[in-house]
Amino acid sequence: MAQRAEAAATFCARAPTTMPDYHLFGSVLRSDIELVELSPCTGLAPRWHLGRVDDGPPSSALEALGSEPVEAGVTVTLYRGDGFVRLAFDDTGSFDLSADGRHIRWLAPATPNLDSVRKDVLGRVFAVCLELEGTTTLHGSAVDIDGEGVAFLAPKFHGKSTTAAAIVDRGGRLLADDLVAVTAGAPPHVVPSVPVVQLWQDSAERVARIGASARGDGSSVKVQIGWDDSGRNATSSVAFTAAYLLDPFKPDGARGVKRERLPHVPATLALLGQTKVGRLLGPRWRASLLGRLANIAGHVPVYRLEVPRDYDRLDELTEALWSWHASELAGAGAGR
Repeated sequence: MAQRAEAAATFCARAPTTMPDYHLFGSVLRSDIELVELSPCTGLAPRWHLGRVDDGPPSSALEALGSEPVEAGVTVTLYRGDGFVRLAFDDTGSFDLSADGRHIRWLAPATPNLDSVRKDVLGRVFAVCLELEGTTTLHGSAVDIDGEGVAFLAPKFHGKSTTAAAIVDRGGRLLADDLVAVTAGAPPHVVPSVPVVQLWQDSAERVARIGASARGDGSSVKVQIGWDDSGRNATSSVAFTAAYLLDPFKPDGARGVKRERLPHVPATLALLGQTKVGRLLGPRWRASLLGRLANIAGHVPVYRLEVPRDYDRLDELTEALWSWHASELAGAGAGR
């Protein structure tokens, strides 16, 4: 234990100290990397520190826990060292995280692509930081519908961000996109994350119409959508009241939006399949994660949600979601 504390103290001492601060996950991040997706913060003590360093132990000296593809030709591997863990990306370098997840040291390649670096930091790097402190991270998008935290979970290309943007356009508030952070409790809570959504160009043209602005370089197939009205972004944690596993279908006749609640065990396993970094964790860590997911499924209804894959029927989807949660707020509780 003393060696672990000494290693943590050494780790923290190497972190840079003069950096701008940003709002993130209901707290504050101090970073020497500009994070244009986040809102600046002043006057509050930072919870996390992110700094660039020039060296670190070779990955070959560390214990590999797991790997997964990031995109075509790019892989990330999670390693465990003495008092820290490392996320090593093929393209953006290595990120060493202190045992409590509060300090991040970035060992950069010679010419990093900063767009990719920001994506990695605000995605898998912070997912591991949060997991280190016991916060569960899911791959999806989340919104606040009249005080209820509602998450949309699914693999890529299933419409998570599009659904979230459509709900915000209707009057909801954005909680998270890509990384949904869930704290323990009865009920669990969803923590506000990055205040933008990533949308494919065709989706961006059909949703996020009211008070939204887009950022992109014109060459990317995706754009970042944010809302000019700060009231469209949640700034505090919201009780987690429903998780929807999106199951899009090709429109055929009168078939419409439908939800089916999963029993506890299938719900837990379904959540396990939608964790942000579950495949990177070692067996002992995954066992802890499974226990937290079982607790979430015990307090939060998990539904399979059939949705037509048709932009012209987005209003049908948002109307169904809004009516379900409005009625539940009023105490109707139908279908829970």
